[in-house]
Amino acid sequence: MKKYSEMLLELIKERRSVRIFNGNKVPKEIIMKIIEAGIWAPTGCNNQELKFLVIENVKDLKKILEFKPFFKGVSTVLLVFYDMSLPRSHKMYVQRKTQSNLPYIDGGLALSNMILYAKSEGVDSCIFNLSEYHLKKIKYDNSVKRVIGFIKRRIGFHKSEKENFEYFIRHEMKIPNHLKIICGVSLGYAKIYPDIKRVRHGGDKVMRSEAKSYIIKVGND
Repeated sequence: MKKYSEMLLELIKERRSVRIFNGNKVPKEIIMKIIEAGIWAPTGCNNQELKFLVIENVKDLKKILEFKPFFKGVSTVLLVFYDMSLPRSHKMYVQRKTQSNLPYIDGGLALSNMILYAKSEGVDSCIFNLSEYHLKKIKYDNSVKRVIGFIKRRIGFHKSEKENFEYFIRHEMKIPNHLKIICGVSLGYAKIYPDIKRVRHGGDKVMRSEAKSYIIKVGND
């Protein structure tokens, strides 16, 4: 019988980021276990600031896909937030500038747990970036409007624009301001599963080299 460590490493190597799903829904009980796996990840100073929004209805999923149009057939999207209303959150993330990145580290740790547990249940996933700066695909009539849109984003006025993701979650999803968006993760069952030996992403091969090739050497080592 294989050791847990061997099985875990195999699972890690087998898991892929899937962007084309078959449309079948992930059972609610599995979604809750995926979130449970996430909340048991460590958090800085045990702040436990992460919160999750489960999006499953077709109307809201279509809205999400306006900001992330490359997903097809996804049945569930989880949005990941950090809670600024907690007593330690403001102290760590605002007053102590050196700790302002902790929610993103915590989110990454939670998501690693979540996508691996999901894969153990046969559920495929893809973590995707989302922020208050995300806009739906806009075709500007002219360069002036394009420049105006850029300026609005730079000075913070973009949040009042309906094409903006921040506007969507605050006004349409009714998410309170103290919950700050980190990212999202799509969940479902793959229609097309990436071939690790052939697929490339971002211009580079997905297949990894041996672990030793990623180790840096310094000094006399």
